[in-house]
Amino acid sequence: MRLVVRRLGRIKLMLVITAISVVMAVALNLIFSFLFETGAPVVQSIVRAAVIPLFIAPLVSWYLLGLLIDLDQLEAKMNKLATYDDLTGLYNRRALFKSCHLLHRLAVRTKETYCVVIVDLDFFKKINDQYGHAAGDQVLKSFGQILKRVTRDCDLAGRMGGEEFCIYLSNTQQAQVEKIISRLKTEIEDNYPVFESTTITYTISLGVAENQNAAELGFEEVLNRADIALYEAKNSGRNRSVSFNSELQR
Repeated sequence: MRLVVRRLGRIKLMLVITAISVVMAVALNLIFSFLFETGAPVVQSIVRAAVIPLFIAPLVSWYLLGLLIDLDQLEAKMNKLATYDDLTGLYNRRALFKSCHLLHRLAVRTKETYCVVIVDLDFFKKINDQYGHAAGDQVLKSFGQILKRVTRDCDLAGRMGGEEFCIYLSNTQQAQVEKIISRLKTEIEDNYPVFESTTITYTISLGVAENQNAAELGFEEVLNRADIALYEAKNSGRNRSVSFNSELQR
């Protein structure tokens, strides 16, 4: 019903309901007259049967359709809040991981290699302390837009929380990730956000993990490896990317 409302619109659907109501009322009246032989003139009977629904149906259907539209809009808003981060427009943590698990299961069936990248904005607290939280929000919003531009339609990007983000790169090997990271950094440098006439510069640290042929590792383990690599990137000076290897296992 909601799909019909979206396609036809409130006014068209109200007219359709009214027309159906009038036709049904007239048909029932004629059947009643035929069965019980009331003797009333046919034309008069038809007019009388049509008048009532002609006035009542538009009022009732307009009200009920309005409630249905409001309910549909509220449900869409709730779904959006449950799926997307309201600041960056990216997937929120819950929706991101749910989608990543689905893609992981698909990768297992197709034996596809994928990579997970965790991104952390370096010294983000200093941005909040120096420029204020509104400026920090502007940085996060700007970075979210950059992630949307850099990632492909088959990839996923989301905000894990705070200044930490996650990217799922479908059909991508670890050796290919550096090109994506290079483009990401270039986009950042070319699009530093401006807050109250001040350009705010920032850098990022990244941890990369690969699930080759998606054969042995679950998504959580790949995510954990990317987190270990990110820790190493931050611990070794930040503003760099580190790919997970056996030496980082802990």
